[in-house]
Amino acid sequence: MEPDYELLIRVHGEWHGWQSAEVRFVDLRDIHWSQPAGAPQSLIHAYVPCTAIVTGDIPHDCDGTPAPHQLLVCVLKRHAIPSAYTSLVRHADQQRTWATVSARAVLTSGVARAPADLAKVWAERRALATKRE
Repeated sequence: MEPDYELLIRVHGEWHGWQSAEVRFVDLRDIHWSQPAGAPQSLIHAYVPCTAIVTGDIPHDCDGTPAPHQLLVCVLKRHAIPSAYTSLVRHADQQRTWATVSARAVLTSGVARAPADLAKVWAERRALATKRE
């Protein structure tokens, strides 16, 4: 079951931080797993434009550079609706699968690619996956 993409998701600038904001599910980009320093396990992270914050605040510096800025945010399971969190896990797992498949393809093909090339390939795959949804 697909989530309501207009659903508000609570996000944090740091996994152990007290400041939070709410953003629409649809505004989360590049949903992935990451284990920040000091975290007991990998947590769901995503990027969101600073202009997409509906309520709350994720501290960042908007002075000197034009908005919107892409903020790295963390979604904690205990602060999310179970169905929405399940969907975020599925998206993060798909991201992990793409990364694993891409890394294996490079290793088995014997072709070393520059990180920028891999980033471009991953971005193209994410764009295709987003179009399918």
